Amino acid sequence: MRAAAAGGRSISLSLWLRLLKTHNLILRDLRRAMAAQGITMPRFEVLAQLAREPGGLTSRELARRLLVSAGNLTGIVAHLESEGLVRREVIARDRRSHRIVLTPEGRRLASRLISRHRRDIDRVLRPVAPATQERLRSLLGGILSVLEPPGSLGNRTQGDHHAREAE
Repeated sequence: MRAAAAGGRSISLSLWLRLLKTHNLILRDLRRAMAAQGITMPRFEVLAQLAREPGGLTSRELARRLLVSAGNLTGIVAHLESEGLVRREVIARDRRSHRIVLTPEGRRLASRLISRHRRDIDRVLRPVAPATQERLRSLLGGILSVLEPPGSLGNRTQGDHHAREAE
């Protein structure tokens, strides 16, 4: 039986609730910051993932990285395409499939937004001491190594636009 936390809840439930609350508080602030830039978080996340892959990604690859269904991406990609930020390119070896790639305008916007996003994350987490951030990062890394299935995308998942720096 799991050890009980205060109030009779299990430690794992308490941990889950704290992770959710922390995530939601940070995300609320980051959504506001993105809205001030005139973009939603889902659109930003698509742009950020595509910025990491100059050759683009298929809808399936993009959906896996963002942890959403390909159907969920359809409207977001269509909107970004109508704004001239992405384009769909047919894959030569499979004419039924396509890759989603950033246009030059999309690449410029993604670069600007990613830089801004990094500053916003630094601002939101500034009150947390650097040593605490490092300790938490290490502890969460241990949890991820236990929970992530072998061969998964690892750090290339939703909202992790700077995985190469974070590893």
